This record gives sequence, C-alpha cells and structure tokens, in this order.
Amino acid sequence: MRKTNDSGQALVEVAFSIGIFLLFVWGTIEFGNMFNTKSTLQNAVRQAGRYAITGQCIGGVGACTESRYNSILAIVEGTSDGYINSSNVASDVSLTCTNAGGGCPNGAGGPADLVTITVTYPYPFLTGPMHKLWPGGSYTITVSSSFKNEQFPPNQS
Repeated sequence: MRKTNDSGQALVEVAFSIGIFLLFVWGTIEFGNMFNTKSTLQNAVRQAGRYAITGQCIGGVGACTESRYNSILAIVEGTSDGYINSSNVASDVSLTCTNAGGGCPNGAGGPADLVTITVTYPYPFLTGPMHKLWPGGSYTITVSSSFKNEQFPPNQS
C-alpha cells in the first residue's frame, strides 16, 4: 500500500472556502447598505414632493426667505440623512417642470404644473473587493417621483 502526501490539502480547501464565504458576506453587506441608501433617497424625494405640491417655501407663505426651488432642494437635503448635502445638491438633484401653458416659474412650477424631482447619487462601495469588481468602482442610484401641484395662489410660486 502506497502512502500519499496530503498534509496541505485541507489548508488549501479552507482557504478557498473562506475566500468564497467572505465574498458572499461582503456582497450581503453592500447590498443591504445600497438598499438602505436607495430607500433613504426615495423617501427624501417623496418628502420634497409632498412639500412642493402645496406651493410653500421656507419662511412661510408671503414671507419666503428662500425661493420655492431652493426650498425643495433644502427639503431633499434635510431628509436624505447626509447623502445629499450642500456640496452635491446642485449636481445630484434636479427639478423639472411640465406646464401645458408653456413655461414654469422658477423651475418649481406653478399651480397645477407637473413637477418631477430626480436624485442621481453615485453610491461608493464600502468594501474593497466589491469596489474592484464593479466597473468604475461605484454604482449610480437614481430615484425619481412626479407630482402635480395643488391649486395654490400663483403669487406663491
């Protein structure tokens, strides 16, 4: 009977198994964090839209300290848990308005206008292996919602 030398075989099998296991763990962590980020940004867009449709602005009716457009951006920033901040709000958040009459005052729309709020956020991966596996090292999360403005007095726009 011939004796084989397999003393390192178990070590090699464990090394491969641990590598695959860690890849699944990192993937699960990344997916969970990415899902949380997307849910948070979707909530921020929804809250800004709910604010926008009423024709309000920061400072109150008739005494606005900010334009409606800037007020909506501030709501997105304030409810995004820090994902959207003053350094990226201008590049990552867009407001578009559709008006059958042709033209939307100040980008936030007037009464009965359709306003779409879109956030495009480059999600940076937390773990090195996932960062290297993804093309460009980040994933772009895009969330959007459209709202029809209520019939508020036109001077509020």
